[in-house]
Amino acid sequence: MKKSVLSLGLALVLALAGISVQAAEKGHPQGNPVDQFTGKVWVETRESDKTAYLFGVESAITVEYFVNTQITEKAAKAGKRPVYCVSPFERGWMKAFKNVSRAEIVKMVDNWYKANPQSLDRPVMSVIWHELIMPRLAAAK
Repeated sequence: MKKSVLSLGLALVLALAGISVQAAEKGHPQGNPVDQFTGKVWVETRESDKTAYLFGVESAITVEYFVNTQITEKAAKAGKRPVYCVSPFERGWMKAFKNVSRAEIVKMVDNWYKANPQSLDRPVMSVIWHELIMPRLAAAK
Protein backbone atom coordinates (compact mmCIF):
# COMPACT_ATOMS: atom_id res chain seq x y z
CA MET A 1 0.00 0.00 0.00
CA LYS A 2 2.72 2.50 0.96
CA LYS A 3 4.69 1.59 -2.16
CA SER A 4 1.66 2.34 -4.34
CA VAL A 5 1.15 5.76 -2.77
CA LEU A 6 4.84 6.56 -3.10
CA SER A 7 4.86 5.44 -6.74
CA LEU A 8 1.89 7.62 -7.58
CA GLY A 9 3.41 10.58 -5.75
CA LEU A 10 6.67 10.11 -7.63
CA ALA A 11 4.80 10.04 -10.95
CA LEU A 12 3.23 13.42 -10.15
CA VAL A 13 6.54 14.93 -9.07
CA LEU A 14 8.23 13.74 -12.25
CA ALA A 15 5.45 15.04 -14.49
CA LEU A 16 5.42 18.46 -12.82
CA ALA A 17 9.22 18.65 -12.75
CA GLY A 18 9.43 17.87 -16.45
CA ILE A 19 6.94 20.59 -17.33
CA SER A 20 8.72 23.09 -15.04
CA VAL A 21 12.05 22.34 -16.69
CA GLN A 22 10.48 22.78 -20.10
CA ALA A 23 8.99 26.13 -19.07
CA ALA A 24 12.34 27.33 -17.71
CA GLU A 25 14.18 26.20 -20.84
CA LYS A 26 11.74 28.13 -23.00
CA GLY A 27 12.31 31.36 -21.09
CA HIS A 28 9.20 31.32 -18.95
CA PRO A 29 9.54 32.71 -15.42
CA GLN A 30 10.29 30.51 -12.41
CA GLY A 31 7.79 30.22 -9.59
CA ASN A 32 4.64 28.25 -9.03
CA PRO A 33 4.69 25.36 -11.55
CA VAL A 34 0.92 25.58 -11.93
CA ASP A 35 1.09 29.26 -12.90
CA GLN A 36 4.08 28.88 -15.21
CA PHE A 37 2.53 26.00 -17.16
CA THR A 38 0.56 28.24 -19.49
CA GLY A 39 -0.81 27.83 -22.98
CA LYS A 40 2.49 29.16 -24.35
CA VAL A 41 4.26 26.14 -22.87
CA TRP A 42 1.37 23.76 -23.62
CA VAL A 43 1.36 24.44 -27.37
CA GLU A 44 5.14 23.87 -27.51
CA THR A 45 4.97 20.66 -25.47
CA ARG A 46 5.15 17.21 -27.06
CA GLU A 47 1.98 15.14 -26.99
CA SER A 48 3.60 12.49 -24.80
CA ASP A 49 4.60 15.14 -22.22
CA LYS A 50 1.07 16.57 -22.17
CA THR A 51 -0.27 13.08 -21.52
CA ALA A 52 2.35 12.53 -18.80
CA TYR A 53 1.31 15.80 -17.16
CA LEU A 54 -2.31 14.68 -17.07
CA PHE A 55 -1.20 11.29 -15.72
CA GLY A 56 0.53 13.16 -12.89
CA VAL A 57 -2.62 15.13 -12.10
CA GLU A 58 -4.71 11.97 -12.18
CA SER A 59 -2.19 10.20 -9.95
CA ALA A 60 -2.41 12.97 -7.36
CA ILE A 61 -6.21 12.77 -7.46
CA THR A 62 -6.04 8.99 -7.07
CA VAL A 63 -3.76 9.31 -4.05
CA GLU A 64 -6.10 11.85 -2.42
CA TYR A 65 -9.10 9.66 -3.10
CA PHE A 66 -7.33 6.59 -1.71
CA VAL A 67 -6.15 8.38 1.43
CA ASN A 68 -9.58 9.90 2.05
CA THR A 69 -11.25 6.52 1.60
CA GLN A 70 -8.91 5.00 4.18
CA ILE A 71 -9.52 7.85 6.65
CA THR A 72 -13.28 7.61 6.15
CA GLU A 73 -13.30 3.83 6.67
CA LYS A 74 -11.11 4.12 9.78
CA ALA A 75 -13.40 6.77 11.28
CA ALA A 76 -16.51 4.70 10.55
CA LYS A 77 -14.96 1.62 12.20
CA ALA A 78 -14.11 3.71 15.28
CA GLY A 79 -17.71 4.91 15.47
CA LYS A 80 -16.76 8.45 14.55
CA ARG A 81 -18.35 10.63 11.94
CA PRO A 82 -16.35 10.16 8.73
CA VAL A 83 -14.84 13.26 7.22
CA TYR A 84 -14.38 13.22 3.47
CA CYS A 85 -12.16 15.97 2.17
CA VAL A 86 -11.54 15.48 -1.54
CA SER A 87 -11.44 18.95 -3.07
CA PRO A 88 -14.07 20.28 -5.49
CA PHE A 89 -11.41 20.14 -8.23
CA GLU A 90 -10.72 16.47 -7.56
CA ARG A 91 -14.41 15.58 -7.44
CA GLY A 92 -15.01 17.66 -10.56
CA TRP A 93 -12.17 15.97 -12.45
CA MET A 94 -13.42 12.49 -11.50
CA LYS A 95 -16.96 13.28 -12.57
CA ALA A 96 -16.25 15.35 -15.69
CA PHE A 97 -13.60 13.02 -17.08
CA LYS A 98 -15.03 9.70 -15.88
CA ASN A 99 -15.07 8.11 -19.34
CA VAL A 100 -12.64 10.45 -21.07
CA SER A 101 -9.13 9.39 -22.09
CA ARG A 102 -6.05 11.51 -21.46
CA ALA A 103 -5.64 11.85 -25.23
CA GLU A 104 -9.15 13.34 -25.42
CA ILE A 105 -8.37 15.80 -22.61
CA VAL A 106 -5.16 16.82 -24.41
CA LYS A 107 -7.21 17.42 -27.57
CA MET A 108 -9.77 19.49 -25.63
CA VAL A 109 -7.04 21.70 -24.16
CA ASP A 110 -5.32 21.96 -27.57
CA ASN A 111 -8.59 22.99 -29.18
CA TRP A 112 -9.32 25.58 -26.49
CA TYR A 113 -5.93 27.27 -26.94
CA LYS A 114 -6.32 27.14 -30.76
CA ALA A 115 -9.69 28.86 -30.44
CA ASN A 116 -8.31 31.39 -27.90
CA PRO A 117 -4.77 32.31 -29.02
CA GLN A 118 -5.04 35.60 -27.14
CA SER A 119 -5.15 33.58 -23.89
CA LEU A 120 -1.89 31.66 -24.23
CA ASP A 121 -0.70 33.25 -20.97
CA ARG A 122 -3.52 31.54 -19.07
CA PRO A 123 -2.43 28.54 -16.93
CA VAL A 124 -3.44 25.13 -18.26
CA MET A 125 -5.07 24.14 -14.96
CA SER A 126 -7.27 27.24 -15.14
CA VAL A 127 -8.41 26.23 -18.62
CA ILE A 128 -9.03 22.66 -17.50
CA TRP A 129 -11.12 23.79 -14.51
CA HIS A 130 -13.06 26.71 -15.97
CA GLU A 131 -13.39 25.68 -19.61
CA LEU A 132 -13.55 21.88 -19.43
CA ILE A 133 -14.60 20.62 -16.01
CA MET A 134 -17.11 23.29 -14.96
CA PRO A 135 -19.13 23.22 -18.22
CA ARG A 136 -19.25 19.41 -18.15
CA LEU A 137 -20.48 19.45 -14.55
CA ALA A 138 -23.13 22.05 -15.41
CA ALA A 139 -24.27 20.01 -18.40
CA ALA A 140 -24.57 16.89 -16.23
CA LYS A 141 -27.08 18.54 -13.88
